[in-house]
Amino acid sequence: MKSLRGSVLRIFPPDTNTDEVISGKYKYDELDLRKLAVHAFESIDPTFYSDARKAEKPILVAARNFGCGSSREQAPQVIKACDVQCIIADSFARIFYRNGFNIGLPLIECKGIADGAAQGDMLEVDFNKGIVRNITRNSTLKFKPIPQFMQELLEAGGLMPYLKRKGGYK
Repeated sequence: MKSLRGSVLRIFPPDTNTDEVISGKYKYDELDLRKLAVHAFESIDPTFYSDARKAEKPILVAARNFGCGSSREQAPQVIKACDVQCIIADSFARIFYRNGFNIGLPLIECKGIADGAAQGDMLEVDFNKGIVRNITRNSTLKFKPIPQFMQELLEAGGLMPYLKRKGGYK
C-alpha cells in the first residue's frame, strides 16, 4: 500500500471496546458480515452504519486503546464490512491490531491523531513515508511506518489470501 485518502467518519474516545463495536449478543446469530455490520457501534452511535454507507472512503479516528475488551474477531470485520478503509488511532489493543491486519484492514498508530482531526476532515495517509496529512487543517502527523510484511498482508487482503498467494506456511 502506498497511500489512501478519505474523510473522517467518526472520532472515538479512549478505550472504545469491542463490545461497543459489535455486541456479543449478535456473535452467533448472524455469520454474514454485511448483515452483522448493521449493528456496528449501535450501543454508542445508532447512526454509524447508515452514515458509513453514505460516506465515500470513510476513515475512523480514535484515541488510545481502541478495540480493547474481548478478542472478538468480528469487531474489525464489521468495521471493514461498513466499507471503512482505515482506522487511525493513538493506540490499539494488541489483539484488535493483529485481527485488523489478518483481515486486511489497515490500522495506523499515530500519536495525537484524535486531537488533530475532526469529523469530516479529509486525511491522506502515506504508508511509505509514515505520515498522515490532514488536508482540511493543513497539518501533518508522523507515525511509525507499517513493517513490510504487514503491508504485504494488507495488499493481499489479509492473512488467508496472503497464505493462498504464497502457497501456505513455510
